[in-house]
Amino acid sequence: MPEIPFQRVAIVGLGLMGGSVAKALRAVGYEGQIHAALPSAAAVAALRSSAEPWRIELGHQLPEVLVDADLILLATPPKVLLSQLPEVARWADPAAVITDLASTKNTIACRATEIFGARFVPGHPVVGSEMTGFPAAREDLYRAAQVVLTPLTGRTDELALDKVRQFWMALGAGVQEMSPQAHDAALAATSHLPHLLAYIYLAGLAPQFPGLENLAGGGLRDFSRIVDSNPALWADILQENQQAVRQQLQQFQDNLRLVEQLLTDEAIPDLQTWLERGKTVRQQFHFPPVLSE
Repeated sequence: MPEIPFQRVAIVGLGLMGGSVAKALRAVGYEGQIHAALPSAAAVAALRSSAEPWRIELGHQLPEVLVDADLILLATPPKVLLSQLPEVARWADPAAVITDLASTKNTIACRATEIFGARFVPGHPVVGSEMTGFPAAREDLYRAAQVVLTPLTGRTDELALDKVRQFWMALGAGVQEMSPQAHDAALAATSHLPHLLAYIYLAGLAPQFPGLENLAGGGLRDFSRIVDSNPALWADILQENQQAVRQQLQQFQDNLRLVEQLLTDEAIPDLQTWLERGKTVRQQFHFPPVLSE
């Protein structure tokens, strides 16, 4: 397993994703410093006892958290992250490598590279949970997961890119690269539209309550699990990647209209063909490991 090429890691945002990075670092034996920036003194006080066993130094002022960090990891929601970039740039060490965890990449990659220059390495671990906050963070979240790095051609420093790649591999993740645009198009299909559909489908059932609450089986449970995610976060993600999501939504609507025409006795064989196609496609995916409680 590659060594971690950073001695002082600063994490801006210590929720599920950022907190899992901190816990994963300690789980693989990392002995360097881990500092985390929280939004307020109250948030620091609330998390201090939970963070202490993981030797995470907490603060709510960016200057104290970022000082001397050689890796700065931005782990806040996309809209918040974009608003934080100028302040992070103000206090970041000139030699620090900066990366992020956001699930939308094009806007963030371009804007952050304009601000930080070649030392910014856009990234996205393709894993997560409907749970939120540091208490939900887990040391094995990234183990055997895929992390997508989306460097800008000719604008991202190769040494910084290699260090970030080593960082994720040391936490047990696989790493691949693609352009920010290709990433956003792919994630619209595999993550963003599925979340939107689950939210909207469940919202559409509201007029049928009371009456349905005791009639749900495992299918609805599994389909709707992701609706327990943070709606505000997903509204930001969907808005940020709206163009690619709209394209996927249009294709889905076309498929729905076709399937609607197949819901007749005469077209049952064609409908079954669609169902079999869906099963075949699912079998081709390499999903993140199911994490036990």
